[in-house]
Amino acid sequence: MNLIDRLVLFFLGIYLISMFYSMYLLSIAMISLSVLAIYKYLRKDQEYKLSGLFPFTALVLVFFVTVISGVNSEDLTQWVRHLRLKLPFLILPFSFYIHKDIIGNYFYHILLFYICLTLVSSFPVMYDMFFEKDLVYNIKMGKALNTPVDHIKYSLFVAFALLTSLILLIENRVSSVLKSKTLLRVSAVSLFVVLHLLAVRSGLVVFYLTAFFLLFRYSVKSKKLVFLVPLISLLTVPFIAYQTIPSFQNKIHYAKYDYEMFRAGKGESYSDSERWYSMGVGLALFKQSPIFGTGIGDLKQECKQTYKNLYNMENEKYPHNQYLFILAGSGIIGLILFLVGMVYPAFHFRERLDSLFLTIMIIVMISFLVENTIERSYGIAFALFFILSIMSYKSSTYFKDEMASKPQSK
Repeated sequence: MNLIDRLVLFFLGIYLISMFYSMYLLSIAMISLSVLAIYKYLRKDQEYKLSGLFPFTALVLVFFVTVISGVNSEDLTQWVRHLRLKLPFLILPFSFYIHKDIIGNYFYHILLFYICLTLVSSFPVMYDMFFEKDLVYNIKMGKALNTPVDHIKYSLFVAFALLTSLILLIENRVSSVLKSKTLLRVSAVSLFVVLHLLAVRSGLVVFYLTAFFLLFRYSVKSKKLVFLVPLISLLTVPFIAYQTIPSFQNKIHYAKYDYEMFRAGKGESYSDSERWYSMGVGLALFKQSPIFGTGIGDLKQECKQTYKNLYNMENEKYPHNQYLFILAGSGIIGLILFLVGMVYPAFHFRERLDSLFLTIMIIVMISFLVENTIERSYGIAFALFFILSIMSYKSSTYFKDEMASKPQSK
């Protein structure tokens, strides 16, 4: 392995670590990977085909949506802020494509590193859970645990690490790259417990929906009834968790109380109610400008005015729904371009659409229903890293050689 490839692996590791702990280092890692990609491309050590780059560049459409939404934006300062936030969608697809071979060769190492990193990051969270005396009371009041990043994003990180562990075990992908299954078993069990102790509904919903879909898919493809046992068992776990895990039970009670406050028109200080209010604002703004939206630069000010008009509230929060965020800011045209950019990579690899690719796509697309996931750096970093890493693996010379030698892995 040459020095450049070693540096690529190093900055991929920094990228994953900083995704949990440091936005500054996250930016450094992204920039470094991009600089190394440009250097490799200019050296012309190998030929890079335009056709191979095409599925990667589909993600650039997400950046392009922000660009064109500036046309009808009067607040250019806010527009530039959103443009800067979406820069990874412009630069990382090219970078990962250039680095695809080294990522392909070390793909399972990268996944294992992420699983271990997620598990280690949960230790301080669990310590707080068991030794923080006011924690149960705080959960009853709707407060979140102390997590490395926003608790909702963190629950998505945990859910993906858990599902990845299970996929590697079920599909027997533990080859010479990962000599021991013990670590994956320990990680899967531990992260399953962590996810339920966190009791963040976004993480739980994406886990159960994705797990249910994958088990059903395994059952259909293998034509074996053995997968129906965990499929049915999966449906009982939330009920067991409700009876045995105080944090999970308290979150359910809080959600019911929150909804009651929302229906009574008193939910302005409750987390779930805030989401419902913000979605109402997003829908109202979309109806005002359905084709091109309000313009991403003006969206914050428009949200502030609509909160006042609809709910008589002094608030300026964006819609807690990525689809409504795009509709409000960029209209139907923006949403179409956005969906094409996000979904086309999976469509391009549809004949090799394995469980890992399905998992990250389901998690990201479902998270869009309750969060404006890619309006924050950590959400962008998470979605792009794993979508692009899986695409790199599938596009790499390593993957092609593996497919030739083991057609059944298809």
